[in-house]
Amino acid sequence: MRNLVIINKHAGKNESYRRVTDQLEKLSLENPVVKYTSCRSDAIRIAREFVSGCDDFVRIFACGGDGTVNEVLSGVYDLKNCAVAVVPIGSGNDFIRSFGFSKEDFLDLNNLANGTETKVDLLKCGDYISCNSITIGYDCAVAKNVARFKNRRFITASLAYKLSIFYCLLKGRKHNFKIKTDGHTIENPGTYLLSVSAKGKYYGGGIKCSPQADNSDGLIDFMSIPTVGVIKFVSLLPTFIKGEHIDNPKLGFVTHKKCATVEYISDTPVEIGIDGEIVQTKYAKITVLPEAARIILPKRTSGSR
Repeated sequence: MRNLVIINKHAGKNESYRRVTDQLEKLSLENPVVKYTSCRSDAIRIAREFVSGCDDFVRIFACGGDGTVNEVLSGVYDLKNCAVAVVPIGSGNDFIRSFGFSKEDFLDLNNLANGTETKVDLLKCGDYISCNSITIGYDCAVAKNVARFKNRRFITASLAYKLSIFYCLLKGRKHNFKIKTDGHTIENPGTYLLSVSAKGKYYGGGIKCSPQADNSDGLIDFMSIPTVGVIKFVSLLPTFIKGEHIDNPKLGFVTHKKCATVEYISDTPVEIGIDGEIVQTKYAKITVLPEAARIILPKRTSGSR
């Protein structure tokens, strides 16, 4: 077995990666190779080149945020001789929240080195892969503006996301696109506030947008919300953050379903968020890749949920 450690030094705050390097010095991993990313998409190249050129089974320790995890999985999801362990030193770290472990469990390299494998689904959208969620509409505007706040002192990743939500409150609440699920067009409400196609339950630093999502059920957890007024938006927000907007009799305008495919269609380019990475397109078709990735979960301890 080989061990590849990919570290994004720019993830998180205050040189979070040093927690990883400190543990590596004390942990005896067999044949460890440590690589640092230097630019966007670098983790895709590093992971794919290493695994495809190795005859042995490879454990990849992806040290960074959700973007780093996405890149690693994008590089190796179609290769069978590897599994990925997530070391969450990034800002949001939403992917790991759906597994029933604490962040500290994943940050303990000894727990990961002695953990167990599980297979998870991925989402495919054109040339892109998603391990957590694909969003369109208001969320993309929020994601773009998180950077305004997260690098400021004393502001956590979760708080930065919430500040961006309010910053974008008066802008970007109206988005024009059509939606098809399993080939059937959803009745257009005029404009949409947002839509989410998910495998993970959380995004935005812990917002429970898709509480019924299951990362191994072979289906997309789809949700959409039409444009609402500012007052309605503000009243909806606490419910949305806690994941209480699905099947809520007071929120009949929220559409939710499980499906195999989702299509977003627009006459003009719109922004799509793929695990937080923003791309522009007029058409996006999302499908499921069942059990496409092997994820290493930490050894369960008495403190695990």
